[in-house]
Amino acid sequence: MKTSFFKIVLIAFAFLAFNGTVSAHGDTEPQHGGIVKVEHEMIFELVRQESGVSIYLRDHGKPYPTDKVTGNVIVLAGGKKSDSKLTPAGGNKMTADVKIPDGAKVLVKVKEGNHHSVTVRFIF
Repeated sequence: MKTSFFKIVLIAFAFLAFNGTVSAHGDTEPQHGGIVKVEHEMIFELVRQESGVSIYLRDHGKPYPTDKVTGNVIVLAGGKKSDSKLTPAGGNKMTADVKIPDGAKVLVKVKEGNHHSVTVRFIF
């Protein structure tokens, strides 16, 4: 009895260890060199640049158009808070004129039409 129980447990762990992870929302690897987060079944990639930040939206791995999306970026760093408006920049990209220093906490809030807003948290 002990032997069969241990075999079952061993087989179960083997299945868990070798099970490939599959994401129902698409590939979560960064496509633009940023940090990727998944919230509300959407993929958000935040990219720091010298001139500000860009965020790319994807839904199930496909670019999500941002022409009707509004939002803002809030940066919390060094005891200070910076808030900047996100503007559509073509395709699935939005940009904001705000600097993100190392160690900052960033909140990205986006909304489309009458849908509820989505807040995504990043740490740099």
